[in-house]
Amino acid sequence: MYKLSKLAKVEIKLGLVGTAGSGKSYSALRLARGLVGVSGKIAVVDTENGSAKLYADLTPFFHCDIAAPFDYGKFTAAIREAESAGFDAVIVDSMSHLWSGILDFKTAIDKRGGNQYTNWSEPTKHFNDVMQCVLQSKLHVLCCFRSKTEYTLSEETNSKGRTVQIPRKVGMGAIFRDGYDYEFSTLFELAADHTAMVTKDRTGLFTDKTFQITERTGELLASWLSGANPVIGNEGTENFLRQIADADSKESLNKIGQQIKASALPESEKAIIRKVYRERVNSLA
Repeated sequence: MYKLSKLAKVEIKLGLVGTAGSGKSYSALRLARGLVGVSGKIAVVDTENGSAKLYADLTPFFHCDIAAPFDYGKFTAAIREAESAGFDAVIVDSMSHLWSGILDFKTAIDKRGGNQYTNWSEPTKHFNDVMQCVLQSKLHVLCCFRSKTEYTLSEETNSKGRTVQIPRKVGMGAIFRDGYDYEFSTLFELAADHTAMVTKDRTGLFTDKTFQITERTGELLASWLSGANPVIGNEGTENFLRQIADADSKESLNKIGQQIKASALPESEKAIIRKVYRERVNSLA
């Protein structure tokens, strides 16, 4: 029997793609903190020589190192251990090392002989095992991917007023198996200046926007996952400020106050709104 479909509370699977230095680890930690809240538990599966520990002062998280060789079993074991330990979110940084391990495994099989095409059977099974572990996990899973690096030349005017060509590092797609994007609800692509855009976004929260990933990004996702209608960015703040300015009675202000309290805006923005709110209440006294 069919039933009306409703957005249930689910755990999101998302990816962050970027070149070295684009801020994947930093952004993933901030996003995860906003996603799980101040008391949520975050696990980091670190394949980058312990580099995630550099952000130990950013937010509390638990750390698990994976070193070469990057066998697929290490990834599935780490994710399942995080789930059984009661974590709320796990960051895999980076999944590109999984793909590196799969390719190394395929190369070893090819050296034993056989058909190079049919030799993909076992590596593909191992790859699919990890992806199913990610997708079926009862945790939020944030996967970081290295991207292929290329350089482009852009024209800029220097201090002497001359037009010069400046090389800029750009990402050219994730170092991972083709078609991986189908497995994730949202994919963020990070630029060298640490700004992000989405290349896929089932939530619709970030389409056609360029922004920096912060805790607020995670808060918006958490609100969307809960079925709420999140107020996005400063647009929500400005909307409340306009309503307060237009209010002509304490009754209408009380209704606005209730909406402010229930909104998904961060506390820093709510503090600004409340200050204006109190001033408007006093003016109507």
